[in-house]
Amino acid sequence: MTRFLLCPFDWSGTASRRQFWLSLLVALCVVGSLVLIAMSFQVEPWVSLSVLSCLQFALWPIFVKRLHEMGRSGYWSILLVVPFLFIPVFLWLGIGRPKHQPVDAWPSKPSHRVGQTLLLLLVCVSLSRAYWAPYWIPAGSMKPALLVGDYLIVSHYGKTQIPQPGDVLVFRHPVHGTAFIKRLIGLPGDEVQISNGKVSINGIWADYSARPPFEEPMAPTWANGQYPRCQNAPVETGNVCVKSRWLETLPSGKAYPVLDIADQTLDHTGTFHVPNGHYFFLGDNRDNSSDSRISQSAGGMGFVPRDALIGRAELILFSSQGPQLLSFSQWRPGRFLVPVN
Repeated sequence: MTRFLLCPFDWSGTASRRQFWLSLLVALCVVGSLVLIAMSFQVEPWVSLSVLSCLQFALWPIFVKRLHEMGRSGYWSILLVVPFLFIPVFLWLGIGRPKHQPVDAWPSKPSHRVGQTLLLLLVCVSLSRAYWAPYWIPAGSMKPALLVGDYLIVSHYGKTQIPQPGDVLVFRHPVHGTAFIKRLIGLPGDEVQISNGKVSINGIWADYSARPPFEEPMAPTWANGQYPRCQNAPVETGNVCVKSRWLETLPSGKAYPVLDIADQTLDHTGTFHVPNGHYFFLGDNRDNSSDSRISQSAGGMGFVPRDALIGRAELILFSSQGPQLLSFSQWRPGRFLVPVN
């Protein structure tokens, strides 16, 4: 058993043709089972990714040792990651005859340790996808906490976890299933009201204190080509767009900044009675957010059911203000590894 568990870490020695085909047969059985499960049930993508990563990590030393049996360098195993090329490589490894040459010294080289480390990291990241998901911000409804182009880490919610007012959550839109991100305001059974742009929860009003205005360039957002709404409108392209900023403190004590542009209909609502098993969400950019204030019958999201929750936004990994997330020159310098408040 110990030898079996350590097999992925042992890249030295040789493997016979029989061992190679047996390992490949097990791998095919695992992949086939995964496909059947995915076809029969709704399987999250991270599950398939994790299984395939672990499978690759476990099989790699067999490939390397089979190459040693054939008198080849372990570097030839890199061919296995090339799309479509791995099929003839598999056949070549399975049919090839041993050459009875000394085992290549590649496993003892530093590159061997680096390869093991990288594969292990790949497996760890893949397995950890059970607990987190990436999310990219395509719109400005959560300014100033989240900007267009922010790339986030979202922690998955377990069935026993209870969201708290003020959490920034990612969830599936109750109508069309698209992933949305908003701030949780009302829990099941709460009564929520908005008056003059201010929030009341169960008859207790949130506290508001003024903060310096939020400023951004008057320019189209690369994600959707839309210009931001400004309190100081009209604003010419290239000038500064200004919005009022307030620190909103919920009755629970959670505090975060919100933006105000102008007085509008959604700043004055009746009382929302949050049903059991549902939640009430608002965007921080209050006058530029489609949220629970708009009912599903009117084309909004209304109340969000518990089953639609994906997870809580935890960390901004990086942020790009350009059209490509990997355009390094356009990354925002002050938004690396920033916790989401």
